[in-house]
Amino acid sequence: MVELSNDDIKCITTFESITGAGVHDCIITENAVVFLIIPGDLGKAIGKKGANITRVRQAFGRQVLIFEDKEDIEQMVRELFAPIPVTHINIHEKMDNKTVYVTVDEKDRGMAIGRNGDRIKTHRQILLRKFNADLRINAR
Repeated sequence: MVELSNDDIKCITTFESITGAGVHDCIITENAVVFLIIPGDLGKAIGKKGANITRVRQAFGRQVLIFEDKEDIEQMVRELFAPIPVTHINIHEKMDNKTVYVTVDEKDRGMAIGRNGDRIKTHRQILLRKFNADLRINAR
């Protein structure tokens, strides 16, 4: 079970009141606020012509990322990397440590990592918090 800070709870409350979408978790990073929402609520979160997500971004004054929450680690990884095609996911478990190796095409590697590594850092935080797993990218 993930413990939410007061800031997390405030962000979730603000997001839910603006969008009407249900939130399972919120992660505040230095560059963005990330919401893991109830599966099926993505349309509500975005809103007609993106109106809800625009209002949320204005309320937080920073980048807002939305992902549908998944209970399966492979499905969650695919959700995080969409629309980047993931060619292979390999999960290694040793003792209490889990590492997820994600393989993408060489041409998609830069997009998978993100500018200054922001995307991969955010995805690592999500997987660590939700599944206690580290994330590594391979390119072919």
